[in-house]
Amino acid sequence: MILNCVRVTAMPMMAVPSWRSTCCCASSSSSSSVSTINTDQLRSQLDHLHSEADATRAKEVAEKLQKQAAISIQKGQENYAREMLFQRKKVLQALDKSKRRIEVLDELSSKLSEAISLKESQLIGNVTVKIEDTTEDASSPVRIIAPKEEVQNNVTKDESDPDTAEFGGDIQDVQLSIESEGSSLDDKETQHLLESLSISTPNEDNIARNSSEISSYEDFMEYIDLKLSEIEAELVTVLNVSTLVLDNEERAKNSRLQQTIELLDSIHGIRQRIRNTKEAKVRI
Repeated sequence: MILNCVRVTAMPMMAVPSWRSTCCCASSSSSSSVSTINTDQLRSQLDHLHSEADATRAKEVAEKLQKQAAISIQKGQENYAREMLFQRKKVLQALDKSKRRIEVLDELSSKLSEAISLKESQLIGNVTVKIEDTTEDASSPVRIIAPKEEVQNNVTKDESDPDTAEFGGDIQDVQLSIESEGSSLDDKETQHLLESLSISTPNEDNIARNSSEISSYEDFMEYIDLKLSEIEAELVTVLNVSTLVLDNEERAKNSRLQQTIELLDSIHGIRQRIRNTKEAKVRI
């Protein structure tokens, strides 16, 4: 019966996780967009190659265990053969779990990319509108409307009064101080937005090196935890930017923002389960 159970089964191909780190930028040139697309394509191809390599290594381990079990059965070592088959079954189960988790993470990544791209377009639109308004205000000419004769006479009388002239000078000083404060506030808000838009992206060399160093299930889970931490940092940055752009009522009514918060909670839960698994293994 054991000989009949020993078969070389084909492993299902693992789903390729599409890890794409999203960067908010305000460039409108076509060359930068083309370079961004090429970079994303190269990163996707690199992830695909690493996933195929992991699947190939796992298939080789399963086939090796299968051959060892067949040899042990021929030699009469049935207990050792059962152990090899049990190890092979564990490897297949681990690969199946990894496949399901990668599919979940792929779905989370796609939703996250959609939310970040939406927020990126909103931020770029707000900054562009503010810059256009500032440019129009600076370039608009000053128009002087000639007053009527009665008004001119009243103005002449008021200017001859020293108290009125002093009061008018104080009003002009107050207006100038208010305008300078308003311009400084606009500059501060613009600076905060620009600092929020400059989100740091992970180094591609580090990603390739970390992917190539995966040789076990524990290393694979650590790699997933690392990528989730990067996604979590980007989500936190998006939420921080939303506090500058949206009011409390707008944040409560914005469905995209609520979805981003739900994604952040889901990532928190996944990372917590990974940490609990690590702690359980350490205790054992």
